[in-house]
Amino acid sequence: MGATGFGCAAATYQVKVNGYSDPATPARFEPGATFFVMDNKESKNPLLDNEIKAKINTLLERRGFSIAPFEKARYYLFFSYGLGSSQGARVAMPDYSIGFGLGYGYYSPHYDFLFWPGYAYYPGYYAEPLYDRWLLINVVEGQHYRDTGKFRTVWVGETRSTGTSSDIREVINPLLLAAFTQFGQDTGKAVTVDVRKDDPRMRQLERVR
Repeated sequence: MGATGFGCAAATYQVKVNGYSDPATPARFEPGATFFVMDNKESKNPLLDNEIKAKINTLLERRGFSIAPFEKARYYLFFSYGLGSSQGARVAMPDYSIGFGLGYGYYSPHYDFLFWPGYAYYPGYYAEPLYDRWLLINVVEGQHYRDTGKFRTVWVGETRSTGTSSDIREVINPLLLAAFTQFGQDTGKAVTVDVRKDDPRMRQLERVR
């Protein structure tokens, strides 16, 4: 069920991406543009942050951009991520009871289906939590930030998914891949990006530490 909510159980992650750009500063980043990915000084897990930063650097380079020192970067990229509140979901679950013949089971108001004398099967349900997983990317002008310490935002990417996995280390890869399919674009609304679990890019990104 790890990919459920991203998409169908084992095949596809479904991710919503919303890209925003300032009309006065189009965010169609020029080929070879230089980026510096900023550290999150308030992170509770700097090792995980470093891992995600390495993945972002990899994705930037795959798109033809360059990673530059802080003092020379044209753009700074800030990122944050997290998990939202869990929600309940009804999931079918097999259950068994003692019984003979067809009819109502002893322990549930579901119809029984006889498998062999003495045991009957009926479908039951249990509540499985769902989690809202999100990634936020904020790209700002480097020179303006160096001069003033303030943001002049060029592009913001909001990326979200819902599913049964609460392991951010597992789910961050499809969030990142989906975000970079729309990188620098103003999507106008949230768009769905399907990321296959067996996508070679997923496997490559999983190896980046």
